[in-house]
This record gives sequence, C-alpha cells and structure tokens, in this order.
Amino acid sequence: MSALPKLVAFDLDDTLWSPEMWLCSGAPFSHRDGRVYDCSGVEIVLIGDSRAILHELATEAKWAKSRVGYASRTEYPKWAHECLKRIEVGDNIHMDEVLKPLQEIYPGKKTSHFEQFHKDTGIAFKEMVFFDNEQRNCIDVARLGVTCVYTPNGMTAAKWKEGLAAFAKR
Repeated sequence: MSALPKLVAFDLDDTLWSPEMWLCSGAPFSHRDGRVYDCSGVEIVLIGDSRAILHELATEAKWAKSRVGYASRTEYPKWAHECLKRIEVGDNIHMDEVLKPLQEIYPGKKTSHFEQFHKDTGIAFKEMVFFDNEQRNCIDVARLGVTCVYTPNGMTAAKWKEGLAAFAKR
C-alpha cells in the first residue's frame, strides 16, 4: 500500500463549504470579487482549512498520482456542481479542477458513492481516505475498508493530518 492515499474524498456540505445546499436559495449562483453567492446574495464559503488543503492537493507534486473525490448526498446536485465550477482554491484553480475530481453527488447512501469511485478507477477501498462531518457516513463507509475521518467542525489542518496519519498506519 502506498504512503499516500490514491483517492482523497470529501463530503461537501459542512465539510468543505457552508451553508449546506438545502439552506441556500439556489441558482443562479454569481461570482464576484473571487466569491460565490446564491441567488439571494448568501455567500458560499470554504470553511476551516478547506481552501489550503484543496490547494495543496492541486499544486504539490507528491499528490500527482492521487485523485480527489467529492461525495455528497445533497438533494441539489446541480447547485453543488455549479459551486464546484465557481469556487476557487487559489491560483485560479477551481474545485472542479483539483486532480481531475470524481464527483458522486446525488441523494442516497455514501457507500454507493464509494462503490462508484472504485468502479470508475479500480482504486481499492483500502487506498482511500474520506472526510465527512456526519458520523453515520463515516461509520458506513469505513465498513468498506476506507480510512474515514469525522470532521464535526469541517475540514481543519488537524483533521487533515489525522486522516493522513491514520491512512499511513494501515
């Protein structure tokens, strides 16, 4: 097994960004001064250290052989896809450009998202790490053999390090 995960997967709502899609007023989303807003003017923001972590994944050579996956059970996948296209992580890189991300964004069980990631890439579950703010999703996905990190306060540098350390110990 490699020292770094071959797939780094993230939940979106309240893990990488806020507010959750169901709390937004929805499309059309606008992009002004490097910020993304829903149709009522509420800003969709990357929370915690999400921006720095995604930027690291997009720009550091050590991640070149890895993939990013976005796994979300939102009822508003079109809105999520639009936000991924508009939100920048730095250096004019948008979320939908970070390591050619896989996107499994639709209602249902998170295990279905990971089964699709595996089917699309051939990456074994044991070569994946997943970050989510909902413990039930972490419990379900961990049963597949994925290293899971519960992020009740969103992505932070501490949770990022915790996940990479847990993956490395496997």
